[in-house]
Amino acid sequence: MSYNVLIDRIERAQWQQYASGFADYSIYQTWSYQQVRADTDGQELSRIVITDQTGEAVAMSHVRIRRVTPLGLKVGYLQWGPLILKKDGTCGCSAEVFGLLREAYLGSRVNVLRVLPNVIENSESRKLVAMLEDGGFERNPSVSPYHTMTVNLGRSAEELRRGLHQSWRRLLHKAEAAGVEARESTDDAHFQTLEGFYVDLVRKKGFKGVHPQVFAKTQRDLAEAEKMSLVVAYRRDEPVSVQVSANLGDTGILLLAASSETGYACSASYVAWWKAVLVSNSRGMKQYDVGGVDFKNDPGIARFKAGMGGQEQRHVGAFEAYKNVAVENVWAVSTKAYEILKKRSNFL
Repeated sequence: MSYNVLIDRIERAQWQQYASGFADYSIYQTWSYQQVRADTDGQELSRIVITDQTGEAVAMSHVRIRRVTPLGLKVGYLQWGPLILKKDGTCGCSAEVFGLLREAYLGSRVNVLRVLPNVIENSESRKLVAMLEDGGFERNPSVSPYHTMTVNLGRSAEELRRGLHQSWRRLLHKAEAAGVEARESTDDAHFQTLEGFYVDLVRKKGFKGVHPQVFAKTQRDLAEAEKMSLVVAYRRDEPVSVQVSANLGDTGILLLAASSETGYACSASYVAWWKAVLVSNSRGMKQYDVGGVDFKNDPGIARFKAGMGGQEQRHVGAFEAYKNVAVENVWAVSTKAYEILKKRSNFL
């Protein structure tokens, strides 16, 4: 088949039009988020769209390019990309398409090209893995696949509530009975409230993640149809818990959540999370991704998320292509060392 490869030759409106047709579209592949991340981290940003002979996009992605100065390398990073799964259930991607992606960047633009598709590991995804490998990519086993739980949506609120674990449902009812209520909006001003809660959480838990201000800047730049959903739980008109989700493609996903001491005491987070699930359901999402779980290093949060009645899922992992064998060897050693440090520091 004949394909057309467009690199940094697409306007924002066209990008959004193409992306809206993909089921695996997420906040991490929006024009706004990737631009904010690149600007914040001092990285280059490139965009690629591969279309078939009919002009339909079969794969597309932002590519953040980071200079690893100590190693003398440039690494291209496709975060939850490329987009390949259409909302109608089809996938027009192929080994040839992945080969074109590799050839577009490797050597001329980067030394290492890392792909982390937004694809769940299952029997169907084995075809994708085979295409990646035939296209010149190989799995990097030292990179832990994204591990999460997803709640099936497309059901009534009553059915969703019955799907909650008994203890989760009991605490939700208790918080509601205590007068905790949740309201949803897209107002980026709520990020300021979240940031205050988040700073306290980071100090207590000692972890590092994407700072709320990155998402706040993203929110201000997103198109109206792509804006994140901010759910704020109130007790006696005081904001006590904030939860941020994105609803793109076919999946709602948690991005950030934090509560005040008062919020923890009255279980306000249960009300906020429940409202977020209902919002995603009302937006036509097929599932809600709880934002990752780690039963080993953060069992309390993992058990809380598991109480929502979701199913454990893992992404297919990281796949990479290298300019040559020497680059591959250097990168393999550095990646393994980084993953060890990441696990020890709980760095995201």
